Amino acid sequence: MKLSLSSHHQLLLDALINPSTLTQYTYAQWELLLRLARKVKLLGFLAVELERRKLLDTIPVRVVSQLRSSLIRANKQQQLAFWELDRINWALKSIRVPIIVLKGVAYQLAKLPTAEGRFFVDLDILVPKDDLDQVEKALLKEGWKHREISAYDEHYYRAWSHEIPALIHQERETEIDIHHTISPITSKIKIDSRLLIDAAIASQSGHKILNPTDMALHCVVNLFQNNDLVDNLRDLLDLHDQLQYFASHDSAFWNKLIERANQLRLGHSLYYGMQYSRLIFQTAIPENTEQRLIQKPSVVSQLIMRQLVPLALFPLHPDKASKRAKFARFLLYLRSHWIRMPFYLLIPHLLYKTMLRFKPGK
Repeated sequence: MKLSLSSHHQLLLDALINPSTLTQYTYAQWELLLRLARKVKLLGFLAVELERRKLLDTIPVRVVSQLRSSLIRANKQQQLAFWELDRINWALKSIRVPIIVLKGVAYQLAKLPTAEGRFFVDLDILVPKDDLDQVEKALLKEGWKHREISAYDEHYYRAWSHEIPALIHQERETEIDIHHTISPITSKIKIDSRLLIDAAIASQSGHKILNPTDMALHCVVNLFQNNDLVDNLRDLLDLHDQLQYFASHDSAFWNKLIERANQLRLGHSLYYGMQYSRLIFQTAIPENTEQRLIQKPSVVSQLIMRQLVPLALFPLHPDKASKRAKFARFLLYLRSHWIRMPFYLLIPHLLYKTMLRFKPGK
């Protein structure tokens, strides 16, 4: 299967796969690249890759300034996220609850290559559902608070979602998302979070993170089950990074990954994750590995997704957005809701979201 990309998508992909080519970019190409990379939160990644290769002195000074600025900002966000994690541990010291760090901060704790230069919007943690109430109360007591949201959104989080409404510290204004599983309660796939928590491992700092197979599976769940894929190229790059890194450190990784995906019934998501990681980032995945998955998408679904996914993952051209790409994103938006919610909940939910678009505040 060959990937066919527009010129601006190829410009971005070339920069990500082979940063050495950036020394040949014109000012016009750099201007477009910076806008595209900023949209998918990969400016910090480009800055780190160029710095590693000692190529920052070979590109325009104005570009270097923007890249260095993005790296400073990323480092500051990471510093804030780790301080927030320290404060959460302090706030919860009186209750014995396993806390599993997820996503970006977990990637940093695992020392994954793409974690450096990564922008952190918030801090994500996973706790057992039975302990969720006491964790929330303990954090509210120690200075965190919920954002003001509608009664509908409050119900959505409490009854249907895999996380509670975000908590923000009143002084630091840093945000934490507390999960009790990794996929919405209403999703067709029910994931037993106890299996993830029991298999979690300790990082070098002592913080608990998901084990390598579960971390990769969480990444594909976020991509192909929880989200609509819009501008999520960074998450696919994370998956590529994880697959390469974990496989290089464990010769049995691929077998473990397939076995775990079959156990958790996450074959559909992993199949798509491996397929597009190989297609876009040329990930070295052993041939026919995904064929061992018990659950796989149908041929028709694969053909449809093949037309839609790249258009959603890559950012729209900032000056001339493609109508085809916008339509693909709309279809994937509907798909993301369809696989997360049963029909009797989906229709009222979409009607509610539509009403808000036309009558904000109602």
